[in-house]
Amino acid sequence: MIEIDRESITPMYVQLASALRERIRLGEIPVGRRIPSHYELEQETGGAVSRRTIKSAIEMLVAEGILQGVQGKGVFVISKPAGGPSAVDRPSPDS
Repeated sequence: MIEIDRESITPMYVQLASALRERIRLGEIPVGRRIPSHYELEQETGGAVSRRTIKSAIEMLVAEGILQGVQGKGVFVISKPAGGPSAVDRPSPDS
């Protein structure tokens, strides 16, 4: 189940994109696998979001280079999102 807070100031499509990004990062949806369909995502949110909201979340992840649509086949994971500390946050090997 994907939790969407309808009262949050964060847009619902951003919340959905974050939930999908986290599932991909954790390996729940591995690279090369098709993500759930619009209908399945709508069901996973308990009907809290519209198909337009789902489309916007997917477009956001496509723009980030995480997902890619394949005509007639679906939307697939093509890379894992960057995770963990950034290079700036990591200690250098000399520390």
